[in-house]
Amino acid sequence: MVEHVELRVQKNLLNPHFDGYKLSLDSLPVYSKELECGLDVVKLTDDQYSYHHAKLFGSHNHLISDPWSPDTIYFIDTEWDVRRVQLSGQSKLEIGDRIFQIPDRANQHLVPGRYNSSLCFAGRHTAVLADGAGNFSVLDTDNRVEHAYVWKAVFSSSDVVSGSKLFEVVSAVQHRTDENHRIECLLVHIEERDEEHKEKYSSPFLTVITWITLLSVDKKVWTVERTRRLEGVKPFDYAVVEKDGSAVLILSEQKFTLVTDSVNPVQSAGEWEVIAKVFPDDIPRYTWSQDSEDINIQFTVPAGVVKADIFLNLQADHIEFGVKNGLTLLKGQVHDRVDVEASTWTIQGQRVELTLSKEVSGNWPEVVLGDTHGEMVLDTEQVAQIHERLAHLTSDQWNPDPESRGEKPYNCQELEDCDDSNDDCRLMRIDGETHTATHAINLGGHQWLFCKQTDSEKPPALCLRHDVDGLLWQPEQPSSSRETLLHHTGTFNAFGYVQASKQQKKFSSCAPNLSYAVICECVRHIYIYRQNSPVLSPLRNRKTGQQVSAIAKQQVVALESTDNILGLHVTNRQIFVATGKTVYAIATEETSG
Repeated sequence: MVEHVELRVQKNLLNPHFDGYKLSLDSLPVYSKELECGLDVVKLTDDQYSYHHAKLFGSHNHLISDPWSPDTIYFIDTEWDVRRVQLSGQSKLEIGDRIFQIPDRANQHLVPGRYNSSLCFAGRHTAVLADGAGNFSVLDTDNRVEHAYVWKAVFSSSDVVSGSKLFEVVSAVQHRTDENHRIECLLVHIEERDEEHKEKYSSPFLTVITWITLLSVDKKVWTVERTRRLEGVKPFDYAVVEKDGSAVLILSEQKFTLVTDSVNPVQSAGEWEVIAKVFPDDIPRYTWSQDSEDINIQFTVPAGVVKADIFLNLQADHIEFGVKNGLTLLKGQVHDRVDVEASTWTIQGQRVELTLSKEVSGNWPEVVLGDTHGEMVLDTEQVAQIHERLAHLTSDQWNPDPESRGEKPYNCQELEDCDDSNDDCRLMRIDGETHTATHAINLGGHQWLFCKQTDSEKPPALCLRHDVDGLLWQPEQPSSSRETLLHHTGTFNAFGYVQASKQQKKFSSCAPNLSYAVICECVRHIYIYRQNSPVLSPLRNRKTGQQVSAIAKQQVVALESTDNILGLHVTNRQIFVATGKTVYAIATEETSG
């Protein structure tokens, strides 16, 4: 059962009297370094035309941050060399030697439609890498925080994603269970639907997340222990694995569904998968009524289902009832014991009725413990209305005979852009064992702004727009179903407002200590918004006469290059920016400490 939780704003972190940013003309030191080989950048092909592709490629950040060493960044150049960048104590931008080379560049670069190569750090001594051409590697980085060791691959495979799909890695965590070490990775690719599903759904493409689990005893030899697949009809803004590998967090306009699991098979939902995607949650999937002796449950099944297709496995305290090789209608522990011999079922057309005989007289609050898909009703007319609404959902067509009532079949392609709303955008926590969402937060109008890793031991925090502000939310692993999923940890005053005014924005981020936020445009301009800081001498507002003791500053940095900006990483003391040929470091010493 999914727990719908709300965002709980900490009022002490809000500033209702914030009066805006004051433009500062103080110059900031900017250091630059030309790259011997430019960044490895992949462009979309003619076949990669969907919104899914544009989102994945357009949001790719070519500067890779290390949560355990936030002042160090990495990039992959056109020779497929992994290199690191640091701003030295002498204020010199240093680009290190090659620490790893992705294998077989000459051939893999020619793979049609390949993705950008991607790197993600799973632990202090471990990283995972996808070359974008279908190959995946686990890298031993040794103690990279203290020294720039040469990395070595301890696991490589070209079939971690079924069908040798091209993919990127978006999240990775390493954790330990007893004597075993595991790495959990999220690999994303865009998949075109087959012709049958293109007609049934509005989007011809899917965003697919492959969740793989690698196992090792000595951290030297790794094997793929488990593979899970999640599908979404819309791209995601945020996808991470929890630190203990038990669940994933996904923020998207439409929910993602876990559809396969190599270790614990997912219970097929059959036709109900379609219902869950397109039918309102407030419509029950079955109705039931009761008296002192019996429970009567009514279902609507797909057309063509006959008596031989129905199965019933009934025990005194457990039931599994449904259509063979397809739809499970009811499964789980019943509320109270039933008399198996006295229980029965009937089918007439698309209506199936199941009768459970109670061993002990009394009222049941629910049929199956934790099952919220049914509705107890007393009015037979209400039952008929509900099942009439369900009947078309168990047909192969939305409206099999539209002209019989003079109606045109629904066509989602007739929708205008203004009809597409983001009000359904939500953050879901999907459990890896039960395959279901345990928590859901409907973000409504709280636009996603950016995410930032502020703590190496926690998932990246999310910045969401609340009114005009940008509020930072830290995901926390819930210990119970009713515990909140996100904790409000910081506020960037008016940041939602200023970001909305930047039509050319490419990346946004903030310092780990939340001292300032950054908006980076597609070309040249970087905007810095600092938190309120005390002034050295008292000031007075000319209009109101009120004394001002603190000022929030805005600063603008214009790079010399007019090349497209391809990467951004923000630390407490520097802002790293990358174009295709140059890496820049902007020193922000005011924010130190």
